[in-house]
Amino acid sequence: MSIPHVPDYALGHLRAAKAAMLDDREVTDILDAKDSVIARYSPAFQPGRIEAIEEDVLRSFLYFENNRHWTGLNRQVNRVCADMDATRAALAHLVDETRPIADRMHPVTAIKGMGKGIITAILHVAYPSAYGVWNNTSDQGLVELGLFPPIPRGATFGERYAAVNEVLVALSQALEIDLWTLDTVWWFLQASNADDDANLDEVSYAPEAVPTAPSVKTTRFALERHLHDYMVDNWEMLDLAQEWEIYARDGEPDAGYEFVTPVGRIDLLARHKSDPRWLVIELKREKSSDAVVGQVLRYMGWVKRHLVENGETVEGLVVATEGDPQLHYALDVVPSVSFKSYEVEFRLRNGPTFEEFAKP
Repeated sequence: MSIPHVPDYALGHLRAAKAAMLDDREVTDILDAKDSVIARYSPAFQPGRIEAIEEDVLRSFLYFENNRHWTGLNRQVNRVCADMDATRAALAHLVDETRPIADRMHPVTAIKGMGKGIITAILHVAYPSAYGVWNNTSDQGLVELGLFPPIPRGATFGERYAAVNEVLVALSQALEIDLWTLDTVWWFLQASNADDDANLDEVSYAPEAVPTAPSVKTTRFALERHLHDYMVDNWEMLDLAQEWEIYARDGEPDAGYEFVTPVGRIDLLARHKSDPRWLVIELKREKSSDAVVGQVLRYMGWVKRHLVENGETVEGLVVATEGDPQLHYALDVVPSVSFKSYEVEFRLRNGPTFEEFAKP
């Protein structure tokens, strides 16, 4: 099956990743787990059985230690399982092969917590040779390699997935691998890119800025890797939530989390609750101030070109532990980008003595 309008370098890149990833122990663990995971869960996801799926079976699948392939699905487990009768009915509709895939998505996308990562992972395990996994990782890979299919604005989630899945199936055939392995290729590519980015972040342009011993700043940078997920999971507790909500669309309740664009991945994309305004949020992490400001402006430009409608505006927000002169000078002439700092504290204190603990 040929893949239309796909650059040769993209297939070459994927073939190279396919060969290189076999030297990675994490990859081989994922590949070796395929048969056992499918044998365990595929029967439960079939028509005639999924209508009565036990809650503990569905819950267990959403944890990495059981599905052996996808991390983060368990973040939505309580929401997905909150109304099991509705979830069972929606899943039965999802796996009904008598209907086109584009028409089977609406009931399941109405279940709170059911995003594209969970929906397509279930479909894939139910029908391993027919449906590929569409999540943030594969989405980023498709976009970066110019493989993401053209989808008209306003398309339903089912229509979007049908177009994406056509590309995934065609790629698996062109690469002579199954869809489980193709999904592993996407993971390997993202992990490799993350390593490259980490190496770039280690470069310092100011020798005196390199700490000679562990410092508070070093500790903060180590904690920042968790800030992203914390902000999403606890969004309603943040001051930002009074005016802004994370961008969502049909079938993608957390679409604004690591929003993938051809010019990079936006940490968080939000929309104002009442005004026609978009907000691009970027975590500074170890990036230089110049780099993070450039990133925010680039993402704002993309959102303005591809998402903004009817006079909407785009703003930017940099989030970091602290500012610096470079950041403040840059933002002084870019009024559409603001800055917020956050605090992370971790302290140990003496616990109560036995006598204190034993007091009534």
